[in-house]
Amino acid sequence: MTTRSTWNAWAAGRESARITDWLREISEPDWSATVNHPLFDALAEGRLSGEAFAAYMVQDYGFVDPFTALIGHAIGHAPCMADRVVLGQFMGMLTSDENSVFQRTFEAFGVPEQARVAPDYLAPTRDFRGLLHDTGMHGSYAEMLAVLVVTEWLYLEWARRVTRAEGLPPLMGEWIDLHDNPAFQDFVAWLRRRLDEEAARLDDAAFARMAERFRETVAKERAFHDAVHSR
Repeated sequence: MTTRSTWNAWAAGRESARITDWLREISEPDWSATVNHPLFDALAEGRLSGEAFAAYMVQDYGFVDPFTALIGHAIGHAPCMADRVVLGQFMGMLTSDENSVFQRTFEAFGVPEQARVAPDYLAPTRDFRGLLHDTGMHGSYAEMLAVLVVTEWLYLEWARRVTRAEGLPPLMGEWIDLHDNPAFQDFVAWLRRRLDEEAARLDDAAFARMAERFRETVAKERAFHDAVHSR
């Protein structure tokens, strides 16, 4: 299912066929289940308690450190300065604006220091952290882009889908805004374009590894959100 021949068969007869569209399609039903996850509806509609939101953010914050490291590896593996500039700018946002939302959420909802620095991670959180670490240490640039495309494109999709309730707590609104704004939309578009370009150059074995990395990341996103929502 993740071979180049499968991609070629899918693309045949389609105008403007994109590898990233194909990757998303072969990642169903996990892709749609994540974008349409009830956790995001509860968040946007104000039905998620402050305690539940803080617990979600504690788990999600567990990705920031290995994710930042992954971006660092991607910067090192990038084939040109232009890519390094874009990825470096995104890392700056991640370690400033996004990190600020996490820290202010922890303060606002009284998350203990122990839960911030050494939280009790759910099993899917640990699994996802492992994937980020493994991709950074052993993945190709295309595999790194595949993981980044999944994590950022999925978040853009759910943030654009939800309908925000009036009077939503500010920090919850900021979390949505962080993943649905013109700069973030442009970044996701850039990631998709670069993955389309890099994937097209891969040999058959590397192409299959990239596609499997994409599908695995989508599956882990779904498992993570399922676990957080069902706590």
